[in-house]
Amino acid sequence: MHQRKFPQAAALLVVTAALFGCGTPGTQTAPPLTPTPASTLVPRPSATPIPQVLLIADGPVAWEGDLNRWVADRGWQLEVADPSTASTRIEESAQVVAVVSAQEMLRAELLRAAVKGIAVVLIDFPGVDPGPSLSTIGNGKYDQAGFLAGVTIGLASQTGWVGQVTATGGPDEADYSAGFAQGLLWSCPICELVSQTAADMTPDAFRSKGVDVVFPFPGPAADEVTKALGAGGLPMVWVGAGGPSAEVLIGRVIFEADPLVVPALEALMEGEEGTGWPYSIETRTILIVDINVDLLSPGRRRLLDQAYEAIAAGDLDIGTQE
Repeated sequence: MHQRKFPQAAALLVVTAALFGCGTPGTQTAPPLTPTPASTLVPRPSATPIPQVLLIADGPVAWEGDLNRWVADRGWQLEVADPSTASTRIEESAQVVAVVSAQEMLRAELLRAAVKGIAVVLIDFPGVDPGPSLSTIGNGKYDQAGFLAGVTIGLASQTGWVGQVTATGGPDEADYSAGFAQGLLWSCPICELVSQTAADMTPDAFRSKGVDVVFPFPGPAADEVTKALGAGGLPMVWVGAGGPSAEVLIGRVIFEADPLVVPALEALMEGEEGTGWPYSIETRTILIVDINVDLLSPGRRRLLDQAYEAIAAGDLDIGTQE
C-alpha cells in the first residue's frame, strides 16, 4: 500500500525543495518526509437512462391512455412515433420498449430490436411468432367471434330464415363458420340457414328464401358483398371496422387490444418469455358493439349479454372444440 503512495510523495517533495531552496546556504532544513496520503477517488454513479416506451401507430389508438398511465406510474417516458420516422428511433436506443400496431414496413427493425433484448409487443402483426423478448397480440378465438355473430343474427331474425355469405377469402372462415352455426343454434334453434358464396350472392336470392338477416364472413370480398346487401336492405352483423351503414347494421364484432397491452408489457419487463396473447371473450377483447336498437330489442339484447357473460365466466361451452 505504501509503495503505491510514495511516487505521489516524491512528486510533492520536488516541488517543496524548490520552494525552500531560497534560504541561506548551509542552513537549509528540509521538511520531514511524511508520505502524503493518496486521494481516494469516489466513483460517481452514472445516470441511468430512463426507459422509453415507443408507441408506433398510424393514428390514435384506444388503449394509448392506459399505456400512458402505466408508463407514468413507473417514471418512464412514452413517445408516440409515426411509422415513417420510427425506424431510426428503434435502432438508436437500447432502452426502448416498443409497442407497434400492424406496421409491416418496420418488420426487420423490430425483429432486430427483439434479438438485442429490447421488449417488443406487436399488435395485429401477421406472420411473426413470439420470441424471448417479443410478444404478439392478435389472432384469436375466431370461433367465439362467429358465435357472437350467430347469437345476434338468431335474435334479430323475425322470419326464422337467416343468411350467411361464405368464400369471402378470409383465412379463418372455418372457425367463423363453426362458431356461427353454434351461436345460431343457441339463440334460435328453429332458424333455417341459407348459404351463398360471395361470387354468386344476390340479395334477391336471399329474399326469395325468406331471409331477413345476413352474416357475411370476414374476408377481402366482404366489402363488396356488404354493399350489395345494404343496397338490398338486408340487415347484417359485421366483423371489424367499416362495413354496412348504421341503418342495416345489427351489431359489430370487434377485437380490442386494450386489456392485453399492459399485461403483455409487464410480463416481458418481469423477465418472462415472450408469448402470444390471443383475442378472446374471456379477456374481453372480443366484443359486440354498435347494437342497433331498431333491429334488436332490449329484451333480446339482454339475452345476447347473458350469453357473452356466460362465455367470459367459463359457464358456456360454445361447442366448437372436439
